[in-house]
Amino acid sequence: MKPNFIYTAALALLLAAGGAFAETVSQAQLEKFADAYRAIVDLSREYAPKLKAAADAAAAEAINVEAQGKMLSAVQGAGLSKEEYQSIAEQLRSDPELLNQVNTILQRDSPAQ
Repeated sequence: MKPNFIYTAALALLLAAGGAFAETVSQAQLEKFADAYRAIVDLSREYAPKLKAAADAAAAEAINVEAQGKMLSAVQGAGLSKEEYQSIAEQLRSDPELLNQVNTILQRDSPAQ
C-alpha cells in the first residue's frame, strides 16, 4: 500500500467544521504539517484497536479523549497550532496543487514500505 493512501485517509482528523480562510502556506508550514500528519496517522493506528475493544461508550469516550489529546500534542510538537493545522488541512481539500505538495513531502520522507 502506498503511504499517500494512508495519509489521505487521515486528513479528516482534527479538522474543524468549515470557516478556515485561505492564506499562503509556506514550504516550512507544509513540512510541519506533514510531520504532524504522520504522527496523527501513527496515533490513529495505535488507538483504533483500543477504541474497537472498548467495553462500553464511556470507555470509548475516555480512549477518544486521550487520543485527541495526544494528537493535539503532536500538532503542537511539530510547531503548529491547532488552528494552523486545521487551516492547512482545509486548504488541502480545495487546492489539488497544495495537496500534491504535501503528498510529495510525505512520500519523500516515508520509510521504504
